[in-house]
Amino acid sequence: MSRGRPPRARAETVPARIVRLDARGCLVRLDEPMEGLPDEGRELWCGVRGRIHQRDRRGQKSPLAVGDLVDVARTAETRGAVMAVHPRESTLSRPVVGREHLEHVMAANVDRVVIVSSVSDPMFNPGLVDRILAVVEYSQLEALLVVNKMDLAEEPPPEVAAYEAFGVSVLPTSADDGTGIDALRRELEGHRSVVCGHSGVGKSSLLNALQPGLGLKVGDVNIVTRRGRHTTTAAVWIPFGDDGSAVVDTAGIREFGLFGIPKRDVPWLFPDFAAIATRCKYPDCLHLTEPHCAVKDAIESGEIALFRYESYLSILEGLDQA
Repeated sequence: MSRGRPPRARAETVPARIVRLDARGCLVRLDEPMEGLPDEGRELWCGVRGRIHQRDRRGQKSPLAVGDLVDVARTAETRGAVMAVHPRESTLSRPVVGREHLEHVMAANVDRVVIVSSVSDPMFNPGLVDRILAVVEYSQLEALLVVNKMDLAEEPPPEVAAYEAFGVSVLPTSADDGTGIDALRRELEGHRSVVCGHSGVGKSSLLNALQPGLGLKVGDVNIVTRRGRHTTTAAVWIPFGDDGSAVVDTAGIREFGLFGIPKRDVPWLFPDFAAIATRCKYPDCLHLTEPHCAVKDAIESGEIALFRYESYLSILEGLDQA
């Protein structure tokens, strides 16, 4: 009769949320304080058990994301291990740059995406805004467009009117002179928001203005390229008030593609197109070369902004290349 190993005792687990993630592991915030831990006993640095990695079958960059709800077990005085991951309510995803077959989940379990652009330094980028809005529409999340650095201009970019016309909430702000800060604070209350945009548009500056003492690192703009320098290097979940509200600050984006979205669905991710597309001759019209296309007629007449159609064509081209 062979001797088997005695059954290993199951480690006691507690619920937590991932608030920071890197290649070494993740920082989690516990639902309840635990004696001997930093930040009032609420934060624990965790490794990830092998079976968590093995469960990934969807080609993700990582099976975990900031915002994930997990069960963790304490393995040492100030360390633990992620033992299980709860199903996600939502995600904001994009392809990994240079490895477009992999999904990068920027944030999980959020309900609003705050797209931050700037009126100048760097200039407003409608192409990036349109790509993020398309993913937000596909993911069935809310969107808020924040146009920052309004102290550098007399009025918002002209593209803003087109966004407001099809229902996007737009908020002009300035982290330098305080314009729109109180309004932005009210917009974030009661939500779990992920903040994204180009480097240098002032995401971290806005969050520092919203929550004095936060101390997020703030960068500047390269005087040659007029592009921002990366300051936030990893996404981080920041509690925002006592009602469960939170903000995920993300690293600056240079490229933003659509992951896992069929090409045939893209026309319906542009609400200004969808409102008119029912008048197209063909129900599956891609608004390219099809005859009697109501969307192309609306672009010719100015009913749909030309820059929106250019963004749409760029997205389709990117999907074809991928």
